[in-house]
Parts: sequence; structure tokens; C-alpha cells
Amino acid sequence: MSKSPLTRVLAVFGSGTDGRLGLGFPITSQLYPRIVASLAGYSIKQVSCGGAHTAVVTDDGSLFTFGLNDWGQLGHSREDKFVAAPIEVTLPDPVKAVAAGGFHTLALTTAGELWAWGMAGEGQLGIGQPTEGRQLEPRLVKSLSGSGLVSLAAGDHHSAALTADGQVFTWGRGDHGALGHGAVHGYVPVELLPKRVRGLAGVRAQALCAAPYATGVVDSSGGAYAWGHGTGWQLGTGRNANELAPVKLESLPGGVTSLALGQLHSLAVVGDGRTVVFGSDECGSLGGGTETLRSRVARQPLPVEGLPLARQAAVGWKHSVLVGQDGRLFTWGWSGAMGQGTFTDYGGGQLGHGDDEDRWAPEQVLRLHTSRHRYYDLRAAFVQARPWRVLAAAAGRNHTAAVVELPLDVRDLAE
Repeated sequence: MSKSPLTRVLAVFGSGTDGRLGLGFPITSQLYPRIVASLAGYSIKQVSCGGAHTAVVTDDGSLFTFGLNDWGQLGHSREDKFVAAPIEVTLPDPVKAVAAGGFHTLALTTAGELWAWGMAGEGQLGIGQPTEGRQLEPRLVKSLSGSGLVSLAAGDHHSAALTADGQVFTWGRGDHGALGHGAVHGYVPVELLPKRVRGLAGVRAQALCAAPYATGVVDSSGGAYAWGHGTGWQLGTGRNANELAPVKLESLPGGVTSLALGQLHSLAVVGDGRTVVFGSDECGSLGGGTETLRSRVARQPLPVEGLPLARQAAVGWKHSVLVGQDGRLFTWGWSGAMGQGTFTDYGGGQLGHGDDEDRWAPEQVLRLHTSRHRYYDLRAAFVQARPWRVLAAAAGRNHTAAVVELPLDVRDLAE
């Protein structure tokens, strides 16, 4: 491989249904990570995976989306039900953060403005009472202008935002307690506008995450809080119950640096880089090996063996993703595909190991495809000399995406 400067690219793998991988036509699943060649000219900053769509932010503030568009969640291509390759979303200012939800998308610009689009009928856009059930173009969330927003998160039908001074706002549908505002006369209402989570009074949040029906934060001292859907033990509260207001996760080891809540299981990276898991097992998602078959649930956080010191965790519907501090990528759990797509399902592969077989314990992802027929494999001598490193990862329902740093030879992008 000729000497090349380090560059940050987007790699995707898993189900290709509805174009969520952004690789264009023909639409097929990818059993190994593959670079999105059409974005190779950009330096990738962040990626977020929604239910069946993907959103990508570049260093220069460009925002690209692709995948399913039945609710307008792409923010472009009004008439298209899906888009198979990246197209830029037009916003007034450069984008610094994005969150892809189940059927909607949020973007934070350098001007401090929050924009939202996609499914709108349940308040998840935060724009008040919508005139239509879907918003095909970005709408400004006016009530949060000037709030000093720094990060975003999105679930299936709800949204969350974090301010620089540590306040958390949520809005949308409150099923299972996902908003954290408690109940009114036993009823969890829909919030059409962002509302501060008062149960976090006195807590200075510094990181935010969302599951399909739950929300979590990490505070400035490394403490973690969660609320929402918890009837699979997946909140880490030690209870098999939904939580309508924030609960501090006392059972987690100190100094949480990454929290990833999922539909039925969750991961956390604690201060020394260890990874713990809690919740219900689905196809090996707890990573405990075949011994998990005997219990099928982690009522308290359990360490996941066989992993390096971790940088970041991500959780899909039934699969788990871990980015090591050394840039290695590990995945485990479910590798098939079904649901949350409109058109023909083209298979799974969201673990990136070359097949659609489930993994009951963590396994390192070793191959990165630069095109359909070319790849770099970490077991090859020339790659080991200048390896590719994963900096961050995101997990959708049936697909995974990663920001990868490597000395890319652009000739390898050619088919």
C-alpha cells in the first residue's frame, strides 16, 4: 500500500434494506464493514444510526443522510420513499451534532439552533402542534434557541437535548416513561415542546443517550441516570420495571464514561475502561457466552469478558458494539435482519464478521472493505504496519456504522 496521510472515513455494515448503508445500487447487505466511497473526500466527524436511516456529520459541518424516507426523516428528497446514497441536508449554518431517531432526525448547528424533521405527529420534533404528521423539510425548534445546546439524542418517538450548563430537555411521546417527567393522574402525556427534566435538579449532565423508549445521562462526576422502558432489566436500576423519572444507577461501578441504552439490553464503560452489560439476552447480546443461555438476564451490571479497555459503546436492537481505546472494534449478539423497513429485506451482517451468524461472546472485527472486491484485513502484514483504527461507532436496528481512521489508498476505492 502506498504511503497515504491518515483520513477519517465512514464504514457501514449490516442490512442494506431501504438504502440505509448509503452504498448506492445495487442495494445489498454488507457482511463486513465497507467504506462509503462517495463520502471519502470528507473527513467524518460523527455518525448516527436511526431505525432504517443514517446521518453523518463531516468536519466542515456538512450533514448527509440516506436510507428510509417514508416519514421524511432524511430532510431531503421529498418524493422518494428511500434514498440509497448520501445527499446533503440544507441548513442555514454548519452542523456540529446529529441524532437519528426511529423515524425522525435532529441536527444542532454552530449557531446553537436545533432543527428537526421526519415523523411529527407525536411531538418528537418539538415544534408544537404540527400541521401534518410528517415534516419533509427541517423545522426550527424555536423554544430551545439560545439555550446553549451541546448534544442530542433520539429514540423511536421521543427526543432529548443537553445544554452546556448540564440541563436536559425531553419531548415527544412518553411511553414507558421515556421523557422522565413522571405521570399526571396516572397518565404519561405527550410533550409537544421541549420540557426540562426536573428530576435531574442539582445534577450537571455532560453526556446523553437514548434507547427506543428510554433515556440516560452521565453527569460530570461519572454518575449515570436512566429512565423509561425497563421491564427487561435494561435500565440498570436493579428493577424489572419502567421508570417514569430519573433513577441514579447505584449498581454501576464509578466513573461511567460511556452509556448506551438499548431496547432490551444496555452497555456501560466505566472509568478504568471496563465494559459492563445489563438487561435481557437476545441472541447473545449480553456477551456472556453460551452460559448466558442458563440465565438469559443480567439483573445487575456484569463485566463483559474478552474486551480491551474501552472508549465507547453502542447498542442496536439485539446487537452490541464496543470501540476499544486502541482502535479495535468488537461486536456480538444478533446478526440477522427483520423489521423496520419498507421494501425487500436483504439480510443481516451487522456484526461485521462475514456472515449472519449470531455471536454469544465478543469478537473482533478484522476486515474493512474499501470496495466490493478490495479490503484491508488486520491479519495481513502490510495492514498491521499501518492499521485502521475505529474512533466511534453507532448501531441501528439492523445496521452498524463506524468512523474509521486509516491511511487510505484512494485507488482501493475503485471497484
